[in-house]
Amino acid sequence: MQRELILGIPALGMLSLLLVAVFTMYILQQYYFGIFIAILYVVMRILTKKDPYLIDILIEHVNQKDFLVP
Repeated sequence: MQRELILGIPALGMLSLLLVAVFTMYILQQYYFGIFIAILYVVMRILTKKDPYLIDILIEHVNQKDFLVP
């Protein structure tokens, strides 16, 4: 069974990329940032070519709560 991908990357990765693009390009009117978004999309697509769960694992790791032992 294959993983469902939107344009080659996971849905959560595509959603975050779309939100960053909308915020920077339309709200802040920084249209040159579209080049950065395109490069980021290509990098995300290359990373998920072999492992489609990589972006989800990275996002989960960033959101994970840190437990510091005194």
